[in-house]
Amino acid sequence: MSIEEKFILPLKSDIKQVLRIDAEAIPSFSPVMTKLLTLSIDEDASIEDLCRLVKTDPGISAKVLGIVNSAMYSLRRKITVVSEAVIHLGVDEVKKIALGVAVFEKMVKPGAKSHFDRIFFWRHCLCVAILSKAIAQEIRYPAPEEAYICGLLHDLGKIIFDLYGCVDYDDFIANVAKYTGTMITEERDIMGMGHDDVGAYYCALWQLPDPLSLVLKFHHQRYDHLDFSQNQARLIAIVSLANFLAWTQGMGSVDIIRPPILQPEVEKNINLDNIDFTGVISYMDREMESTSQFYNFVFPSAGQFRENLFKANLKLSSINTMYHYRDDRQAAAVDMSKITRSIITPHRSLDPKAIIRTTLQAVYEDFPCDRVYIMKVVKALRSLKVIECFGTSETCRDLKSIEIPMDENAGGFINCLRDKKPVIITGRTSGEKQALGVFKIKAMVIVPFCSDNKVIGILGMDNIISQNPIQPDTLSAIAIVAAELGMAMENAGAYKEAKAASYKDGLTGLLNRLAIDELLAGSFRKAVEGKNTLSLVMIDVDYFKKFNDRFGHQTGDNVLKLIATTLKKLSRPFDHVGRYGGEEFIVVLNNTDLSEALVYAERIRLEIQQLGRLLANRFPGLFLTVSAGVCEYTKKIKNQDTLIAQADKALYKAKETGRNKVAVF
Repeated sequence: MSIEEKFILPLKSDIKQVLRIDAEAIPSFSPVMTKLLTLSIDEDASIEDLCRLVKTDPGISAKVLGIVNSAMYSLRRKITVVSEAVIHLGVDEVKKIALGVAVFEKMVKPGAKSHFDRIFFWRHCLCVAILSKAIAQEIRYPAPEEAYICGLLHDLGKIIFDLYGCVDYDDFIANVAKYTGTMITEERDIMGMGHDDVGAYYCALWQLPDPLSLVLKFHHQRYDHLDFSQNQARLIAIVSLANFLAWTQGMGSVDIIRPPILQPEVEKNINLDNIDFTGVISYMDREMESTSQFYNFVFPSAGQFRENLFKANLKLSSINTMYHYRDDRQAAAVDMSKITRSIITPHRSLDPKAIIRTTLQAVYEDFPCDRVYIMKVVKALRSLKVIECFGTSETCRDLKSIEIPMDENAGGFINCLRDKKPVIITGRTSGEKQALGVFKIKAMVIVPFCSDNKVIGILGMDNIISQNPIQPDTLSAIAIVAAELGMAMENAGAYKEAKAASYKDGLTGLLNRLAIDELLAGSFRKAVEGKNTLSLVMIDVDYFKKFNDRFGHQTGDNVLKLIATTLKKLSRPFDHVGRYGGEEFIVVLNNTDLSEALVYAERIRLEIQQLGRLLANRFPGLFLTVSAGVCEYTKKIKNQDTLIAQADKALYKAKETGRNKVAVF
């Protein structure tokens, strides 16, 4: 099955929309490069095959002979025959040298620019290649050299963009620092396609080995739903992980600090705990230091990167363990009839505050405890903070002011969060003793509750009045209650998201007309009461119909998404930004007078105008701009419909004066 049949590649028509030349007009790999790739992945390739290939390219031959005769190898006599050089260097080393020379000299080196620095980019590719090979060896992947090749060429699409992109890739890099999303997302928005899809398209067109095409296509994408073999899935995961590690070490493809997202498939296919990351990075250091001499660029010293916490970065988006403390023996030991109220109560509401409040009361009544409370994880302060409690008023007084530091002395509190298991705090560490002292107790039970596999809080209980010891068999029952509490909170969150989704525009993610009308009603009411200055800005995409007619509705949709991204970026948290219909947007500016609203609208207009210049080659013959109408609430305006109508009239006035204008009603 070919790669085209295995998964969907971009269409030729899609490629034509993002590149300045015909989709198939980009010069293909030279025969030497294509043969090198095939030999590099073919484990059965002979020394004779490799020698024959090296001899066909004078540049590769010279580099191989130059390296074997360098001080690095300290040979007693000079080697002048390629076949002898191959024996001394080793087949794998010669493959890497040959491919590096072929790709670097033919594709990477020419045309270095100020923002997309080709040398910086090539250093990243080499780094990912070396890390890919090291990781492959760590996890016993059967073809480490294959991983090296895939790592070396994983970002090939960026070179194609830099050479032929309709949007100048150098300009894209210069502007990408303004945006907050991942670089691959910004590529798809601004360039019109990601470098992963572009690279995979040309790999298939050039009939390069399928493993390479798979890696180029999926090193930023999910692929668990596809029917890949175990080795195919692991190969993609290897390169994705290597790419991520390279970015964490300051070795990205561009000089911008924005690591890629590590897709869940990586941890599914690679046991990260079994990798000696110190050894992997040390191997990278050694290889890159020698490689830097080969390509004559400076490699940062090891001391610049060693402070990074690899495993912490890798674990940020991957918490895979659920509650495991309800084994059969524990479940059998719990008398479910005694905790029915605690189990049922959380599911009687979809309001998170009500869920917590009523659950605490039910736990207090079902369990033999003097008080019960909820602690929230405050990540910014690295602490636990009591947010709700239930018991006698005397025992709960001042409890909400308590914060427990999550440092190296926190003991059982850290274990509870890390292992997601109930813990009895008895004062084994200084942090535990300090916490018990603040709570004025001798022991407490704490149990985490989760939503979407993530700890969102801790349920705690103690006997502050009776000072009775906590019975270990309490853990099984309270763990069941905490699991139900977590499920209820997850349901409440899902309900909140569903409700919020009903107020969102499906295409742009902005508020829809229904949401804007409701929010504007509240703002208008405050303005009438004199509590709020209020202005409206209506924004319309100029000549939007031409974008649809000339380039298709998908392009029109992409234009609307770009406008939405700009509006969100330039608006304040308390402004309400929405799509009001078609290509028309509306922004409700609270606490904003007319002069301030004019400044905001002009900023929007100029930002879109700059974006239009960036996209000029992508949309030949059309220039992306917007017009805006601005109005302010005055006492003469009796209702919000009139306010909207005035903003709409101002917009119409702006368009009448020649488009790409801002007008006031």
